[in-house]
Amino acid sequence: MDYLTAEQVNERLTMDETIRSIEQFYLDDSNGDMIMPDRMHIEDGDNTSLLMPSYYGDYYATKLVGVAPNNTSLGKPTIHGLMILYSRKTMEPLLMCDAMPITGLRTGALGGLGMKYLAKEEASSLGIIGTGTQGWSHLQSACAVRSIQTVKVYNRSQNKLSTFIKHAREAFPALHIEQASPEELVRDSDIIVTTTTSEKPVLPELDPAAYKGKQIVGVGSFHPAMQEIPDSILKEADEVYVDAPSAFRESGDMIRAQELGVDPEQTLSLKEIIERNHRPQNPEGQSIIFKSVGAAIFDLVVTKALYEKIR
Repeated sequence: MDYLTAEQVNERLTMDETIRSIEQFYLDDSNGDMIMPDRMHIEDGDNTSLLMPSYYGDYYATKLVGVAPNNTSLGKPTIHGLMILYSRKTMEPLLMCDAMPITGLRTGALGGLGMKYLAKEEASSLGIIGTGTQGWSHLQSACAVRSIQTVKVYNRSQNKLSTFIKHAREAFPALHIEQASPEELVRDSDIIVTTTTSEKPVLPELDPAAYKGKQIVGVGSFHPAMQEIPDSILKEADEVYVDAPSAFRESGDMIRAQELGVDPEQTLSLKEIIERNHRPQNPEGQSIIFKSVGAAIFDLVVTKALYEKIR
């Protein structure tokens, strides 16, 4: 069994390939053999353990993740994880790798698919709040599905912000990338991505009209206590979509949206969006929210694509 580091995973699988693998999964009629229990959350003080098994096709996979918010003060990453792919028939392990790039690729790809189907075609400006792994992966996925020209970035940590911008300018030299306040970022961006673990909204409470013609891709709120999008935007959004119905159980943003009147039964999931080739009626004039929480099956799909490419 091979073990791949984060660097090796990123060298072997691109964001374009990841987006295509997840999109094809939704178009594959054989995914009825999928088994995906709800992810298990275990709280230990401020820390959280996430256990995510899944089965699909010839494979079984499990991802083990530990989230330690206080690691920031120690100068260490807040998230660590391990991804293991097995043969479904024999249960022998086939591939083990750092889970962080898998999470980054699949989460970026889910957001990218949300942008591909829901953002206006002419979208050329991107705003990112949060400059961690998910901020980076959504920069990659946005550039994969739209002709992005300008990027505005915000983070509370100036050091992290400066490092992100330097890295982004090196990787995407054709883009105009600069830091901005949240208000400037919203004003100047066609697509706005939030990738924080904040318990309080990180998007500014502006007049809802300021969000017209824009798509919000909410990524960071994976727990009921977390909320990145303010109530006024959740309430006034013209269209709301989710990557999976579980978002209404897991994400504080979507739990709050339901309390404010968003009906889960009338909210299209990414599966339905792709199968129907759905597009918003008026993305140029509407405020559109796409909330992504991810699921274990997407980790399996991405790890499967990686394994089948390198074996």
